[in-house]
Amino acid sequence: MKLFEILNPNCLCEEVFLDQDRNIISEAAIRQYKRTDKKIVPRYRCLAGPKAGKLVSNAGDCAHRKDPRKVRLGRKIMRMKKGVIIRKGEISKQKGISKIVTRMNQRLMGTLPAGQ
Repeated sequence: MKLFEILNPNCLCEEVFLDQDRNIISEAAIRQYKRTDKKIVPRYRCLAGPKAGKLVSNAGDCAHRKDPRKVRLGRKIMRMKKGVIIRKGEISKQKGISKIVTRMNQRLMGTLPAGQ
């Protein structure tokens, strides 16, 4: 049974996120879209916690602690391939699918300019 089948339809419900230990997470996440290859997939952007500002597949992943070893390795790779990453990013941002994702995220946030 769904929650709304049990409760009165006029009842307001609040969504609560739990971590692995079933503790309530105080921070929340907002819904956004991400481009993977030529597909658009829904994701969540963490607003607080150890992954603040990152896109995760589940809102509950915002409370998971980052692996320090992976963080060090990622920073090392970013330093080594900085120019390549910037160049490829500029090329991919010119493609139509990236512009579609940008507009979809602006629409979700309510910041879409008039006339679009």
